[in-house]
Amino acid sequence: MKVLHTGTLDVNAGGPAMSTYYTLYGLRQQGVEAEIIMYPLSPTGRLRGENVPVHFAKAPWEHKMAYSPALKKEIEKLGEYDIYHAQGIWQYPTYALADIARKKGKPYLITPRGMLYPQDIRKSNKFFKEVSLKFRLLDDLNRAACVQVTCKEEMEHCRNLGVTSPIAIIPNPIEIKEYKETKKDDVFRLGYLGRLSPRKNVEGLIYAFAELRKETAHAELLIIGGGDKEYEAFLKKEVSRLGLTNVRFAGFLSGKEKDEAIASLSVLAMPSEFENLGNVILEGLVRGIPCIATKGAPWEELETHQCGWWVEYKQEAITEAVRQALSSNELKEMGERGKLLVKENYSVEAIAEKMKSLYNHILLPSTYPKPFFYFKI
Repeated sequence: MKVLHTGTLDVNAGGPAMSTYYTLYGLRQQGVEAEIIMYPLSPTGRLRGENVPVHFAKAPWEHKMAYSPALKKEIEKLGEYDIYHAQGIWQYPTYALADIARKKGKPYLITPRGMLYPQDIRKSNKFFKEVSLKFRLLDDLNRAACVQVTCKEEMEHCRNLGVTSPIAIIPNPIEIKEYKETKKDDVFRLGYLGRLSPRKNVEGLIYAFAELRKETAHAELLIIGGGDKEYEAFLKKEVSRLGLTNVRFAGFLSGKEKDEAIASLSVLAMPSEFENLGNVILEGLVRGIPCIATKGAPWEELETHQCGWWVEYKQEAITEAVRQALSSNELKEMGERGKLLVKENYSVEAIAEKMKSLYNHILLPSTYPKPFFYFKI
């Protein structure tokens, strides 16, 4: 079975690049010839991994829609594939891939990557997105063999927008491995990991530390990541305004530096307004670090598996979760439960098996039964 994906493996794309890479890598381990066509790396970019065939297309003319008049021809030059799979929406590669698949009479899938959440549509280019959805994207989604989402909530958002095609719920994968880096001190360190942007609500953690000034006197808040410079400046200004001396900005980290920083954490927090999954929670749990997530993300398992806190998207709830984490004497046990949860449900192997079974069902429905995570209207 040959499958061509569009998307990116550029590390600067963050979580989407990581989960796309591990999806492709896992599929290849399962015997699926999974490949990707993508635009050139950004000036500071590099590939997430090297064990997946990458075809580089010519750079787009512009970056909002990522339009390149040569892309369709470049896809066709790659030869025949059994399935086409677009990672992400709103940009030309998804439309081009859908057009090529239909021209060849082949099935295609689209993975929206959380971009159909109402909050994501509203946050930027709202008019452009609404017009694209009405005049092009919704038709592509409804003619797809399947739309792949990461959680039930994302599926509900798709249905509310009028998506009628089958939907499969398959979460993002995470690499399971033993990390050499370990925590080297006894300091309670709360961490944020990810892109800095307003919807991530990083200030929620800063305000929690300010509210719990007495309890956090000997603790530290470590903010790992870069992104929106204006938002980062706002966060630093708030830290200064509140007189907090135990908040540290590490900037964007990768490789050994990133692993060492994560290993130094006692608890990892994701106080976002919304997430379709939140890969950073997987990055924490796989290392045995308990996590805090808001109910803007589908992480009820933090509660059901007792490996963290899943709280309302309210400042008082975030502050209370930080308070409980500070006073907990079960963080090690919570971390072990989190590692087990990820190993059983989110490993590269487990997710690749699901994706392969989905592809098989799409190609040969009479031979391969409908997967339990596959839903029709």
